[in-house]
Amino acid sequence: MLSNIIITIYPEMFHRFFSYATMNRRSLLVAICCIPTALLLSFCAQQPTNPVQNQSSSDVPTQWFANGRITDIYSNTNAANLNLPDFLYLGMRDIYYWHTRVPQNLNVAAFPTPDSLLRFTMVRPEDRFSEIVEDGIGYYNRLTMGTSSPIFGFASAFLGNGEVRITRVLGGSSAEKAGLRRGMRIISVDGQAVPATASAWLNIINNLGMTTTIVAEDREGKRLTANLMRTVFNEVVVPVVQTFTVAGKKVGYMVFTSYTQSAINELQTAFATLKKENVSELILDLRYNGGGSVNTAGALCSHIASQLAGTVYVRLTYNSRYAVNNQQATMTNQPNGLSLNRLFVITTNRTASASELTINALRPFIDVKTVGSRSFGKPVGSNIVIHRKSGYMLLLTSFSYYNAVGQADFLNGFAPDIPAEDDLTRDFGDPEEASLRAALYFIQHGRAPAVAKSAQYASTPPMLVEEQKGISSAILLP
Repeated sequence: MLSNIIITIYPEMFHRFFSYATMNRRSLLVAICCIPTALLLSFCAQQPTNPVQNQSSSDVPTQWFANGRITDIYSNTNAANLNLPDFLYLGMRDIYYWHTRVPQNLNVAAFPTPDSLLRFTMVRPEDRFSEIVEDGIGYYNRLTMGTSSPIFGFASAFLGNGEVRITRVLGGSSAEKAGLRRGMRIISVDGQAVPATASAWLNIINNLGMTTTIVAEDREGKRLTANLMRTVFNEVVVPVVQTFTVAGKKVGYMVFTSYTQSAINELQTAFATLKKENVSELILDLRYNGGGSVNTAGALCSHIASQLAGTVYVRLTYNSRYAVNNQQATMTNQPNGLSLNRLFVITTNRTASASELTINALRPFIDVKTVGSRSFGKPVGSNIVIHRKSGYMLLLTSFSYYNAVGQADFLNGFAPDIPAEDDLTRDFGDPEEASLRAALYFIQHGRAPAVAKSAQYASTPPMLVEEQKGISSAILLP
């Protein structure tokens, strides 16, 4: 059963690697993340190792799940009655993939926060990903149904010299409904002109209220005044499906933004469109897709290469205490499957987890070419476990995953077969956008185009800002 298994990196998590700004960490407790070890170096030096108080009762919990069988998103043993720090520490010695390497006999009361306990017990350097989420149910809904906290639904990039571009707009959001699109240049926010520095722009984004007015300009110089309101919405995760004719072939192009469990219906609709158009090549745009449900990854693989129905696309391996959960999943017959022998995948350092699983699953059987820049690198995942008493979600790395032939060699990401920029000045689906253009060029000419560094990125890399709950992640793009 894969329904509570997620392999994902939520957008804020990339902040931990590429941050410009210092931010309140408590607001970023989300998803299977990556955190620099420096957060705990000074604290670790004085950590006491006094034993936890031993209990003589036979009711002392030893596992989150009875007999090591994961049955739900809540613990089914008396471990559920523990307070959060004790529950977390037990999980690290129980379900955690590297449980035998976790420090023993810690006094959990000596740690000021559950997060500091987690950081101290994580196994380095293998684990960059374990995380805890304060609003566990909220994040669970985001992963399974695509719902969000109240947000405007756009991201932006500060390119330097006072220029800011919209990098993406979430389908179904207030930003989308107001007409904002990727590639637009932001002129002003609430009457305030775009500032000259990245830090000043970050400050504006971090201090937006429940409503805002953005003036943006498209490539033709036409200006739009967008009145936005923070809303809760079901994200449209397949916002773009279109076709091109290249070298006599029908080429499909699809943007896919998140492997939510509810995405399967959208995928079915998208592939019905592509099949009706008789596409023989597909360009799958995963440049900002941080992952999600393993089931959804299987559905996507099955639609791409329907001739592989019955073929294993993933094998999950747990630690010895939870080996009963080891499993594999196979691709299925899909009425609108495309039976492709080649796939182009647009990637960036924000392409992670289930997105990488998709690449890994298909590459032994069809020609998978990555376009853009190196992906994130995450061949491990977590089961969703919510601590009922506190509401926290604990996403402890609990399994590794492999493809049918045992490959999991992308800890450092997939290097691009066809290097290309993420052209922030053009919308998704624009055939002149650098990554899409590179894929189309390869289909036409059988080779990658020459890559020229854009002049606008020559001096200072762009800073990407993800707007979420009034908090943003500042990321240096390669």
